[in-house]
Amino acid sequence: MQYNLVNAKDTPNCPEMTASVLMQAYPKFLTHNLSDNPVWVSLFDLYPEFQLVLVETSTKSAIAQVSCLPLAWQENLEKLPAQGCDWVCAKSITDSLEGRKPNILAVVSLSIIPEYQGKRLSWQLLEHCQKIAQTHQFRSLILAARPSLKHLYPLISMERYITWKNDQGMLFDPWLRFNVKQGASLFGVCAESTTIVDTIDTWEIMANMYFPETGDYVIPGGLVPLKIDYTHQKGTYIEPNVWLSYQLV
Repeated sequence: MQYNLVNAKDTPNCPEMTASVLMQAYPKFLTHNLSDNPVWVSLFDLYPEFQLVLVETSTKSAIAQVSCLPLAWQENLEKLPAQGCDWVCAKSITDSLEGRKPNILAVVSLSIIPEYQGKRLSWQLLEHCQKIAQTHQFRSLILAARPSLKHLYPLISMERYITWKNDQGMLFDPWLRFNVKQGASLFGVCAESTTIVDTIDTWEIMANMYFPETGDYVIPGGLVPLKIDYTHQKGTYIEPNVWLSYQLV
């Protein structure tokens, strides 16, 4: 199969192709009303060259995507905050508006539709991200990584999960293990990487579940339980991710 990597700078329908991949690759609650999210939409206007889609040439279908954002960060990477993806998006926009010169590139999403997974496309995308970062003379490529099997263990803390090993003594999680094998450093958990607060009715649609009372609920695709609060008529989901980095200089 042949693939073509395009970006939003040269491809007008890149946002629609990106959304198509995300909706196939991620749980519904992570992509609900994506096109109406002003932060997500602004990324294509501010940094179109860093929003990438992999297209299969024969079918012209979008099969993978990666969204990167440049950041100005002078401190050690170990001091990156707990907010992960939410922080990266907010800071990147603020850096741009205030004219700060970026020095690292952050991957906020890298996803492949299910039928094309296991074909090493993720490494092709990561390699391209590293090349982009090196071209801009950034010192690091960082990821707020979403471990691929954590959703099977939502009651286990991320801090414990990342210590698990397989029979070969390597990291248990395939996505974390893959990145470390390719040279990435794992340096911490971003415990509040993505926070989603919405009405209980909306959460029942997004999770395709009924929540009859206040409490914590395991939801499909969730890395941690969803907290339902009938007193305030809301559901709160706070997803932890894992900070990874590739040193480029």
